Amino acid sequence: MIDSWDIDLMTFGMVITLSRRLAAGAVKRFEYAEQEPQLTFALEPGLEQFLKNVSLSGDATEEEIEFLKAMKFKGKQPSAIYYYRELQNLRDPLHFQRVTQSGESV
Repeated sequence: MIDSWDIDLMTFGMVITLSRRLAAGAVKRFEYAEQEPQLTFALEPGLEQFLKNVSLSGDATEEEIEFLKAMKFKGKQPSAIYYYRELQNLRDPLHFQRVTQSGESV
């Protein structure tokens, strides 16, 4: 059934060549991919207000919103303005340095 197979041990990617006489498809490729856990979060009331207010959150990207959703607070409930300020902090180039492909900070 299998004519040949090749596995990349760095990525665990596998290419399998099937026998043309016994299988309809000639080549199958399987890969393992790292993914972040799919956690479900209850929206904080302040975050919900932030997301509903287009003047505060209208240009927020999905990545930024996911970051804000993942924030947890013990015994405190931040306001919509807190999330707006946190979004501005994420975007401020003084807070984060760009990293090149070689891993160096720019």
